[in-house]
Amino acid sequence: MYFSRIRIRPGINELSELADMLRYDQYAVHRMLWRLFPNQEARTFLYREEIAREQLGPSPSVRGEPVYYLVSQVEPLKVENSLFEVESKTYQPTLQKGDVLSFSLRANPVVQVKVARGEDEQIKHAKQRKDKGLKEKITKKRVHHDVVMHEQRRFLQALINECSLQQSIPANPSKAVLKQLLLNQGGAVLEKRLTELLCTNPLYAERLTQISVLSDKLEWAIKAQIDQALQNWLVEQGEGHGFALVTDQSGLFTVQNSAYAWHSLPQKTDKKGEKAGFSSVDFTGELQITDPEKFREILFNGLGRAKAFGCGLLMVRRVVPCS
Repeated sequence: MYFSRIRIRPGINELSELADMLRYDQYAVHRMLWRLFPNQEARTFLYREEIAREQLGPSPSVRGEPVYYLVSQVEPLKVENSLFEVESKTYQPTLQKGDVLSFSLRANPVVQVKVARGEDEQIKHAKQRKDKGLKEKITKKRVHHDVVMHEQRRFLQALINECSLQQSIPANPSKAVLKQLLLNQGGAVLEKRLTELLCTNPLYAERLTQISVLSDKLEWAIKAQIDQALQNWLVEQGEGHGFALVTDQSGLFTVQNSAYAWHSLPQKTDKKGEKAGFSSVDFTGELQITDPEKFREILFNGLGRAKAFGCGLLMVRRVVPCS
């Protein structure tokens, strides 16, 4: 395996324009990086995009252009005077059970849920079952939902139920509509529930002394729930992939999340006009290896979904014990 740093070669006249194009077109990035691996029919690399000046420090040749970190099965192609400047080294980390590593991960956290099929989908599914000789059966389909958006809606719906406002919900409400309904009609029940949630959360309890407006309390409670949902997602990933999150002296996980973003993929917009894309979240923290072989697998093959678009590369560094 190889670990590489890929930069747009300094001195390109159209650097700023090119950097902007790449930053907002994940398909273009994917295709351009794949050119570094000629004769590879299947993708054999993971990558992560960062901003050069944040990674390489101040320099006349370093601006706001992207820099890419790659883990690949074969060494990327190095061509003189090409678009990319490639630096590579072999990547065969020595891993042992119990090793503690700091990590950085850009991931696409999703949760699988079952939803009812539309009429056309049900007819098509029934035909497929019949063609396979299976009994007629009404089933739900499994879909993947963005963890952040899913948790927001789940939490808002739970608050609606606790405030007995189910009858006031309009058809197909947006999250903004649900929030406004709660703020307008939730009253003392909502105030009490949000206070309880924040008061019992060690990371957000101190916010209560800084909040005087109900809408702010709702937003902080939503953030607390999202943090917990993302943490739960990462803990579950660790259970299946050979690592556990490290806790501090208070028993709290050291993991932090940031930079939630939605990335549109207009090339994948379906025939119904529904927009396609994926979300990403950056995680940092410390982990402990529980199964070296399973952990090695995700170092080389990535964690989660959307790996073709810059997610899943787990970057690690050994933690130096305090003397």
